[in-house]
Amino acid sequence: MQNGDLTIRNCTFAYKCIADWDALQTTNDESIRFCNGCQREVHLCEDDNELVQSLKLNRCIAIYKEDSAGKGNPKMLLGNVQYPHK
Repeated sequence: MQNGDLTIRNCTFAYKCIADWDALQTTNDESIRFCNGCQREVHLCEDDNELVQSLKLNRCIAIYKEDSAGKGNPKMLLGNVQYPHK
């Protein structure tokens, strides 16, 4: 946790969504789901390249996060991530 926000892969979630990836509406692309709550596409980012591309395009994202001990099943996190400004 950092300033009340969740930090993942050196990025901070500006908004962490409570939606469940499996409950989102499927699309023709299995890495994209549609959220009826916010009326936006949610893009699954399975590697850092996909994450960077989605950040640049200000997309809602879904990523897997390992638990702090690296044990058990990864948790799916959804939301908007702040693009790092330099």
